[in-house]
Amino acid sequence: MKKILFLFLMGLFSSCACDGENLMKAMFWGMNKLAGDGYFPSAEILALGEFEQVEINMSKSHLDGQTTSQVELRLINGKGHSMHQSEENLARKCAELYAEGYSKIMEYDEVKIVFIQTDPFNPNNMAMSEYIFRVEDLINSVNNYDYGFQ
Repeated sequence: MKKILFLFLMGLFSSCACDGENLMKAMFWGMNKLAGDGYFPSAEILALGEFEQVEINMSKSHLDGQTTSQVELRLINGKGHSMHQSEENLARKCAELYAEGYSKIMEYDEVKIVFIQTDPFNPNNMAMSEYIFRVEDLINSVNNYDYGFQ
């Protein structure tokens, strides 16, 4: 079904003489409405670590009668000073900003921040760091510290 919808949309978009930028804006607007406002991380999150790319994964799992749901942000190839100075604080700040901006964050239990650094000479070599935060802690956080970021 998804493949048929994708092919239909590709045919529809390829047959119209639309402005590419407006078309992309419309697609992002539709995706935001479907997934929730703030689904795509803000430019502020990307700027914090000067990340090249971000990937978003949403998951829900059921194990022994327990349901766990998680939002995972994969922030790729950070170059900023804060990335190398205090990775843990940067992860917390990214998670807080995402929780603040995503309208459907209360549907999830955890926010997982994954920093990925790839080797520029061999993209198959990579280093990963993971940090998991409870959504309720991010929302109810009374810490309004800037964690050293300006």
